[in-house]
Amino acid sequence: MGEEWRRLDRQFKREQRVRKTRMRIEIAALVIVLIAAGTGLIVMRLRKNDGDAQEALLTETETEMGSTEEESESEAAAVSDLSIDYEELSNRIEEKIEADSVSGTWSVYVKNLNAGESISINNQSMYAASLIKLFVMMSCYENMDDLISNYCTINHTDEATAAYVIEDRLYTMIVFSRNESYNELVRLHSSTGSFTTGCRFVNSYIMDNAFADTGVYTTLHPSDSTYETTGEGTNHTTVEDCGALLEAIYCGECVSFADSMEMLNLLLQQDTTTKIPAGVPEGIEVANKTGETDDESHDVAIVFGEETDYILCVMSTGVEEMGTGNADALIVEISSLVYEFLNP
Repeated sequence: MGEEWRRLDRQFKREQRVRKTRMRIEIAALVIVLIAAGTGLIVMRLRKNDGDAQEALLTETETEMGSTEEESESEAAAVSDLSIDYEELSNRIEEKIEADSVSGTWSVYVKNLNAGESISINNQSMYAASLIKLFVMMSCYENMDDLISNYCTINHTDEATAAYVIEDRLYTMIVFSRNESYNELVRLHSSTGSFTTGCRFVNSYIMDNAFADTGVYTTLHPSDSTYETTGEGTNHTTVEDCGALLEAIYCGECVSFADSMEMLNLLLQQDTTTKIPAGVPEGIEVANKTGETDDESHDVAIVFGEETDYILCVMSTGVEEMGTGNADALIVEISSLVYEFLNP
């Protein structure tokens, strides 16, 4: 098998995965509209069509590549994954962190979504910065009916207006990382608009979903809000908790399939692409969420590689001596290293 054929084959498979992802997002959006219109029967048919469309896509792939070639590809993929030395990858990441002049404490999590293999380096709780918005996003989708009801009660308005505002706040919270959108969405978890009550509601939901090392306790700033806290700690999470949430979204298992696709669509539109996305080749789809302060620099992402889809989560704290700009550069280097290992 020539190198050019392998390159074209990898490109074909990557485009196929992206087509499936885009198709799922579009169908999920239609499903949500139809649910809002009360057309339950058509929703069921659309879901069936989603499955039929994916089956047709797979059939098309078999026709183009041939069943014999497909079996060979599966065997080649299995051999390729066996050739990945995850211990070496872990060692290379640690060497890169230790050799860099950036100070601070670093955590890294990588998961090969094709093979299920993962590595975790120094997983520990850190100040979450804007990564906490991922968990608030998840809770919003799970409790959407309550949020709409609470908004109507607090603002004396109708459900259509409430739904529009909440959709806007989710978009600006994830895509542009707007702190006030986060503050408002946490408040909407309370029927009285109490931030601290909203925090406790969100934390209960987070714990119910086994994210034991993540907590929501304070407002985020700069924003229009005054500082509020439950007095129980500060917002925190880990690379492994973030990785588990991203994997649930990727698999369509975060809240529901349709909600997972909505969340993925928001992450794919991320405005800040100077960290993990900057370390992969041009044209590679990345769904990511960043977080940063003067002392921290984080980025967590789903990367749709040419050959391998994977999750990469990087968190750092105590980098104030050199500034987060240098920490960002190290995240780019780690991202490039992981991509090259998993997509040789």
